[in-house]
Amino acid sequence: MLEAEGGEEALDAMHLAKARVDLVIIDVVMPGMDGVELAQQVREQWPEKRILFTSGHAAEVLAQHGLAELDVPFLAKPYTRDEILTKVHEALDHRPGTNAEAPAERRRRPRLRGK
Repeated sequence: MLEAEGGEEALDAMHLAKARVDLVIIDVVMPGMDGVELAQQVREQWPEKRILFTSGHAAEVLAQHGLAELDVPFLAKPYTRDEILTKVHEALDHRPGTNAEAPAERRRRPRLRGK
């Protein structure tokens, strides 16, 4: 897991990351570069990355930041452990531009070994 205080730091961390980054969780409202701009840059540089937005701000504030224009799953703060797990699965299954979840048969399921 990588952690960053803002958009520029997040981009730097992703450039330097030695491990694969599958999901980028972005707060919509951040100092400096906002979350929407960060998401756009992530999509330009790493189109295969999945994105999950989160915020505790009101819908009006999120609209001002341009969130409505992006096809990205969203998780409102505060959230429970189950809510974030559900949204992480949704974000990993999400294909930008489709505005739909991947079919259940294409979702990754854990393999269970028989006795």
